[in-house]
Amino acid sequence: MKNIFLIAQRDFLSQVKNKAFIIMTFLSPLLVAGAGAVIFFLSSANNSEVKNIAIIDESSAFVTSFKSSKQMMFSIYTPQELQSIKDTLKDSKYLNAILHIPKIVNDDYSSIEKNTELITNGNLGITDREKLSSIISDKIQKEKQLKLGINQEALDATKARVKLNVFNISDGKQDKGMELKIALSMFLTYIIFMFVMIYGVKVMRSVVEEKNNRVVEIIISSVKPFELMMGKILGTTMVAVTQFAIWIGMTMNLLILFPTIAASRMDMSQQMLNQAEVTDIHPDTMQKITEISEVLLTFNYPLIIFSFIAYFILGYLFYSSIFAAIGSAVDNDTDTQQFTYFPLIPMMIGLYGSMTTFQNPDGPVAFWLSMIPLTSPISMITRIPFDVPMWQLALSLIILLFSAIFMVYVAAKIYRIGILIYGKKPTIKEMIKWINYKN
Repeated sequence: MKNIFLIAQRDFLSQVKNKAFIIMTFLSPLLVAGAGAVIFFLSSANNSEVKNIAIIDESSAFVTSFKSSKQMMFSIYTPQELQSIKDTLKDSKYLNAILHIPKIVNDDYSSIEKNTELITNGNLGITDREKLSSIISDKIQKEKQLKLGINQEALDATKARVKLNVFNISDGKQDKGMELKIALSMFLTYIIFMFVMIYGVKVMRSVVEEKNNRVVEIIISSVKPFELMMGKILGTTMVAVTQFAIWIGMTMNLLILFPTIAASRMDMSQQMLNQAEVTDIHPDTMQKITEISEVLLTFNYPLIIFSFIAYFILGYLFYSSIFAAIGSAVDNDTDTQQFTYFPLIPMMIGLYGSMTTFQNPDGPVAFWLSMIPLTSPISMITRIPFDVPMWQLALSLIILLFSAIFMVYVAAKIYRIGILIYGKKPTIKEMIKWINYKN
């Protein structure tokens, strides 16, 4: 154990003292936030461009339906001008599209539904196209209703939208914020998937590099191959946990202020809703903000943080052992890419198979994916925000713990032989023989 900790300490210090590690540890959250801000800005900037549409309505029945806005400007032209506008559209710097609505024949709108043309110069997106289609469709619907003697106000009065107030019988509490739970699940799942892959590959490449440099021959003269492998895995694990601890600490500092702000917001919700009547903020928007604040306060953050760290560490031990075994069995990056599919495929199954959790968090697929050790580090995290039963969480952790220990044992068998083999790519059959070799 002393040698394992010495190797782990050496790997840990060599990485955390690296300037790149220090800079990226504190800079990564800012980069992620900055990337989100840039994406939002680019999206806003892209939507801010004004689209100029020429409307040619041969029946003049739809011209009043097209109202210009900040995003879309409409210009009305006569049918006689259609061809001349078409000729100039391709090179036009002002006009983006021509909407040609054919003539209504005998109050039959089928020709409009089938033959309406939108001619663009390639600068009109799908959202704008759907908006134009919707304007025409709504107008046709209203005209058909008038023709059938259907009163629009009476029709609107018959519309209803039921909001379900969901209660969980197990605790009697209202179940709210499904969208936030899904967002949190996806975020945590992708973080674990990404970092297990990143740090697992880092272990594998480190082993390949030491093997190619023949440094490992010197190292194992003083320590056993198993001690070397475990030292490298534990050292990289401590690096990952250190990064997570710093990031969680930065996040918790923000959350310390959040309950006060959220509570204050909830206490003042009615006042804000009243004030919204004389401001530009819609009351529904303020109500939504209040609901989000309430949902965020109901999350069991200690359980989420504990589960995230536990599944990351155990999942990383499980998969990094596989990566270390792969690194010891080959001696170049080309061969590692071929064997990387073995750990990658079950992780992908766990990642995308967990999408079923959003439809049925307690269903059989979600349950078994969160129990099988190949997928549980990713799949169980998806279920945590949905109040997974504690016995299932405990059982999953126990299975993953013993599976990680077993995988370390198997990887060590491969590692102790493969680390000294050069110039030959072993087959799966040979690796199985290495596992069966006795000490």
